Amino acid sequence: MSDARPGPRAWARDVFALLLVCAVAGAAGFGAWHWWAGRDVAGTARADLSFRDLDGKAHALSEWRGKLLLLNFWATWCTPCLKEIPLLVEAQREHGPRGLQIVGVAMDEVEPVRAFAQRFSMNYPLMAGQAEIALAMDELGDPLGAFPFSVLVAADGRILDRRSGDLSREEIAQWLAEHLPSG
Repeated sequence: MSDARPGPRAWARDVFALLLVCAVAGAAGFGAWHWWAGRDVAGTARADLSFRDLDGKAHALSEWRGKLLLLNFWATWCTPCLKEIPLLVEAQREHGPRGLQIVGVAMDEVEPVRAFAQRFSMNYPLMAGQAEIALAMDELGDPLGAFPFSVLVAADGRILDRRSGDLSREEIAQWLAEHLPSG
């Protein structure tokens, strides 16, 4: 009868494989925890988040308290943004007097954003930046890290909803019907 126990080399390989699986599982668990942290739709937008406008002036989210705030993260090179921006311009024009405030937050350089704003007659405040925009998107619950990404914030600062991808006319209308006072 032969001894069926693995040799030291096979045992080391098995232990290494087990440790590797544990490390990968741990990293995946940490990543999932990080991804889900702060993803509660009924959460509060961080009032200390701030963005720089096209003239370099900082604006905190708290500046728009009292209004229904639609933060729209976009970029000048984003094809779906081209489709969405005219709808946002229209929504701001029609619903701004009732308390809607759209703020466009571009992950881009200032000059391309300025040219884009003129081309599309953008009628709402525009912010621009780079790394700080990606961090803000993550903090506000962006699940994909892709553009466009929109966050609807109540007048009291609570996050009402989020949307990855371009908003349709119907989705904008539904958000406004549900959360903007009629008048």
